[in-house]
Amino acid sequence: MLCEFQKLIYPQSIRLADPGSYMVAVYIPCEKVYDSAGKLITQIKAVGYCLPLSDKIRYDMQGRWSKNARFGIQFEVENYSEVIIPTKEGVIGYLSSGQIKGIGPKIAERIYDEFGDLALEVLDKEPQKLLSISGITESKLKKICDSYLMNRGARDVIAFLSPYGITANKAVRFYKEYGKKAIETVKNHPYKLCEISGIGFLSADKIALSMGTNPLDPRRVDEGLLYTLAEAEGRGHLCLERRIFIKEALKLLNTEGLTEDMAACRAQILVNQGELVCYGSEVFRSKTAAVEGCLARAALKQVQSNHKCIYNDLDNDLDNEEKKLNLTLAPEQREAVKTALTSGLSIITGGPGTGKTLIQRAILDIYSNRYPRNEICCCAPTGRAARRMSQSTGREASTVHRALGLYASEDGTYGKSSSISADLIIVDEVSMLDVYLAEHLFLAVKKGSQLVLIGDADQLPSVGPGAVLSEMIASGCIPTVRLDRVFRQNSGSRIATNARVIRHGNLSLEYGTDFKFYESPEMIDSASTIVDLYMQETALHGIDNVALLTPLRQKTETGVNALNELIRDRVNPPASSKAETPEGRGKKYREGDKVMQIKNFEDVNNGDIGYIRKIVNMGDDTMIRIDFGDGRIKEYDVSEMDMVDLGYASTVHKSQGAEYSTVIINLQCAHHIMLTRPLVYTAITRGKSKVIIVGERRALCIAIKRIDTDKRGTCLAKRMQDIINSKE
Repeated sequence: MLCEFQKLIYPQSIRLADPGSYMVAVYIPCEKVYDSAGKLITQIKAVGYCLPLSDKIRYDMQGRWSKNARFGIQFEVENYSEVIIPTKEGVIGYLSSGQIKGIGPKIAERIYDEFGDLALEVLDKEPQKLLSISGITESKLKKICDSYLMNRGARDVIAFLSPYGITANKAVRFYKEYGKKAIETVKNHPYKLCEISGIGFLSADKIALSMGTNPLDPRRVDEGLLYTLAEAEGRGHLCLERRIFIKEALKLLNTEGLTEDMAACRAQILVNQGELVCYGSEVFRSKTAAVEGCLARAALKQVQSNHKCIYNDLDNDLDNEEKKLNLTLAPEQREAVKTALTSGLSIITGGPGTGKTLIQRAILDIYSNRYPRNEICCCAPTGRAARRMSQSTGREASTVHRALGLYASEDGTYGKSSSISADLIIVDEVSMLDVYLAEHLFLAVKKGSQLVLIGDADQLPSVGPGAVLSEMIASGCIPTVRLDRVFRQNSGSRIATNARVIRHGNLSLEYGTDFKFYESPEMIDSASTIVDLYMQETALHGIDNVALLTPLRQKTETGVNALNELIRDRVNPPASSKAETPEGRGKKYREGDKVMQIKNFEDVNNGDIGYIRKIVNMGDDTMIRIDFGDGRIKEYDVSEMDMVDLGYASTVHKSQGAEYSTVIINLQCAHHIMLTRPLVYTAITRGKSKVIIVGERRALCIAIKRIDTDKRGTCLAKRMQDIINSKE
């Protein structure tokens, strides 16, 4: 049926219409269409997913008529194709219809002037030729190609998967992987969808069961077993104990007649096939087991590294360093410097105020004086931690990712890393290293170099899976120095004192001007108090020197999302001079907003803070320019802003590696699921001069008394010990 778009009924506006959303629209027939009574139909109410909404193109629609008790006769669209009249007006009309991001009327006309009636063929088969058109850059061409792919090749896949809750972007990624066979692949092997980042087992399973897959089908059980471990990795575990693994898989599969013995039998088959790996009583996915095993071997190899740095009298060097710094190092601090300088691999761990920064300076000074020609690399897992390291040591520091040359792809995964040529590598905030980044780091270190790991083992573990720092310490295989005494120059600091008290599970905290508590049992009142305190502190110290931390992102009045909106309205209110992103295109942003990257992408890492410097709305296309500092200025379109969130408030996890003049923390009993000692310890140790807690004292006590109940599943320490024992 040939027709033209007239108007959208649902959603209410084209701007609110996501490509994967359910739509209702009215079309005008371009040919004679009659109803069952022989009456001419002049309007067609169409329903479906990914309906075409341009009034500049004709569409040949395929589908079926249906009668709805409430809405009457409707046409259920199953598929459609554009009918483009092969004239200049027709081609330009299609190109500038708004369906292809990055092409407006002027660029569409330039494309036609260059390629004529072959313009669409060029777009289809040789899009690189479009770079010859004025106004089309490499980045714009990528947007054009992605948009064209979504609107033509991937459209059927989007329409097929959208009813199952799979977004258009994820459907496009699946189409890129399988091309024209995408729908056939879903129908024959629905669990292939699990290969796409962000599409989990539950979505694929819903499709499989709707297509008649037997709930007891071995393939379904296998996918459920594998997904159980993948989902556990999302919670920080590298492995699960066998019985827990089987029970969690059965809960996920939720299938009558599926017993523990049946699931265990399938798990053993997956072990035999190399999909799963057992290590003692723990079960891993094979990929994850390989990474942990590789890291264990690489760490031990680094311990045994024959570095060439020799020191005749380190005590004399340390005495000279003390004179230079005009202070006296404590015995454990001197031991830490000696251990770092004389070991292939060493760990220095301690809380705030114990002298970790001072020790870094001493290590760097003594090493560079002895070996001025040797190369030194200072790095940390996040940009904020790297900048703080640079400020405190006076030496250039980068992120670990940048030192390794690691850049994230669209799905957040990293490619191959490059080697690090430095002779001495110091890594700060190592508690934030997950097992994957740690493996990249250890494999990149050159033979004969020295690696010094510095961090606080009592902080929250990494966002990614594993517990690298605590496991390496627990292994007993790596020279380690623990710092427990507080030496911070402002020795009266209650922050450092209370951090030490909390670390030992003691409730006897000290309160004063630099450590305050505001009792506020009601979350609405807490939110109001928090915002007022935030405004006061930012007026004193500046917005970049104040952190607002809360355990949860959603669900409560004091969650990250709610607080971000409240604060943004006070800090960066709307104004005629500030451009904003369009209504109905996801979360609203405006020029001047402080934002946080929440997904690794290229050289911007999860947790990096930036500011929106410019928003340009060009028809259906919107460009958002974000400055992340260090020369990293990135341009996003609206569809890419799901990688970004407002950055005034953040979770405690996201604050790791940063330090602020003032930290405001919210703790409520309603946060009970997140209240643990590592969480509150990590939160208060972000504060340099002042910590303010708003909430319930009972919530604070619960957190201090509760150690991390969900200990991470990992065998790194055991693997290292087993390797050592096997060589004895």
